Amino acid sequence: MRSRSFALSAALAVLALAAVSLSANAALTPQTAAARTALPETMSPAVSHSQRQDTVAAGQPMAVSVNLKLRNTAALDRFLAAVSTPGDPLYGKYLTPDQFAAEYGPTQGDVDKVTRFLTSQGLTVTGVSANRQVVNVGGTADRIAAAFGTRESMYVDGEQHRTFHANDTPASVPSDLADVVAGIVGLDDHTSRTTRTARIAEPDASTPAATPGGFGPAQYDGAYNLDKVGTNGAGTTVALWEFDGYRSSDLTTYDRRFGLSGPAVRTVPVDGADFDAHPGQGQGEVELDSEIVRGVAPNAQQLIYEAPNSDQGEVDMAARIVADNKASVISISWGSCEPDTTVSIMTAVNNSFKQAAAQGISIFSASGDDGSRDCSRSASGPGVPAVDFPASSPHNTGVGGTNLRLSGNTYSAESAWITSGGGTSKVFAKPTYQNGTGVNAARRTVPDVSSDADPATGFAIFTQGKAGPSWQIVGGTSAAAPLWAGFTALYDQKAKAAGRAVLGEANPKLYALANSGGGQSAFHDVTTGGNQDFRARPGYDQVTGLGTPVADQLAARLLAAHR
Repeated sequence: MRSRSFALSAALAVLALAAVSLSANAALTPQTAAARTALPETMSPAVSHSQRQDTVAAGQPMAVSVNLKLRNTAALDRFLAAVSTPGDPLYGKYLTPDQFAAEYGPTQGDVDKVTRFLTSQGLTVTGVSANRQVVNVGGTADRIAAAFGTRESMYVDGEQHRTFHANDTPASVPSDLADVVAGIVGLDDHTSRTTRTARIAEPDASTPAATPGGFGPAQYDGAYNLDKVGTNGAGTTVALWEFDGYRSSDLTTYDRRFGLSGPAVRTVPVDGADFDAHPGQGQGEVELDSEIVRGVAPNAQQLIYEAPNSDQGEVDMAARIVADNKASVISISWGSCEPDTTVSIMTAVNNSFKQAAAQGISIFSASGDDGSRDCSRSASGPGVPAVDFPASSPHNTGVGGTNLRLSGNTYSAESAWITSGGGTSKVFAKPTYQNGTGVNAARRTVPDVSSDADPATGFAIFTQGKAGPSWQIVGGTSAAAPLWAGFTALYDQKAKAAGRAVLGEANPKLYALANSGGGQSAFHDVTTGGNQDFRARPGYDQVTGLGTPVADQLAARLLAAHR
């Protein structure tokens, strides 16, 4: 999903959309048209630069999600601040999913109201998320379009050389639903989440017994003092956010090679997705995430949530993880650049992230591997400064990348990886925890922290290669996010043993610690290197964030600060 600011094309697009809007509204009676409210953030940015071909066949089956608004949002924001502030009476007093739903979630009455409207339009409600934030619905294209006051058309994206369907105009709903419905997801199928991995040329290590190149657990645990935290993740659970599957045999090979053991990885299918029998091109991503978490926190339980790579799949996965409430940490290594992503999708997913923060769930997301031009591999192009979602969510800890040098198995030096994702969000406001960073930006900046990601100093991973399963050397911020998730599992185990709350939303604590006296010793401050638009510097920067972990110091200082 991309948007461009060429004056002529924009003007033509506005005229075309206005004509389509008049055509769509002509099908409504004046009374009906006047009684509807537009949802302006429900239209794919890709429509503005794509060529319309034809109307989607009337009987074409479609599935969409109706996303409902949270309630008492001002009170929720106050609670999220309090639950993350040491000394506040509510600090660490996280909510259960039922408590969140009762205080801030949509009511059952809201769900019933939306359901009655959908069924009155000849649509079928196929499911409601456990947190009542998502109502899934199916029907034919003509009925979907009529229900939401728009038209479904086929488009050709000439820059990506692909065909997709999308709504011609923003969706609308009856005005009596406007205070309940936040947006509609699934009216287009343009956005595709991609992995944040980078590989060097495939090494000659085609058998499980081969000696792998790249860093193994001894190297990355030693470099960041992860092996000095004193815990192994036992009693904690990490959720991996995935749009593909894995082979258990690959994970077993990794464990055996490095002498690791722990609970067996478990798959949690979302919307019926279970890719493990036939993993696709994203298999390496899933196995990278799992193997890095295993290397850092071997005794942590891993739940691999697998969802269809679609807008609805992403929204449903976010809602499912927080409603399950089984994990205290989520690791995300998939994303899309903000300008190419419909705002209604980001809003729906971010509402589940708010619930995660309220429940004490930490989220670490890869910041991207295209530097400060996150749309470089999409139609928006390398000329557009952009950041990656979901790392740009203020309730995520965005993880950037570095080039790590070792002396044996200990830390030697670090510089910013030249394509570490970073920059300023165009969607999310600047959170208060980023005040005082020295960055003059009115909006959320990323990343927040970083760790090794340069494939030149990459990780040894056993996964599918060109000729079959083999040892690979893999980097990317996809490797950095699970490393931080693994650290948090170590910390959460330590906190529980001390009778303290788990880390929960990490950013308020990490920034407060970095800005406190002596807190800098908990981070390696990376001050050299940069991406296209930003340079690493002392303190916070938009390439490496606050820096990389000195894990034992970080855990100790967090534990001391958050009583």
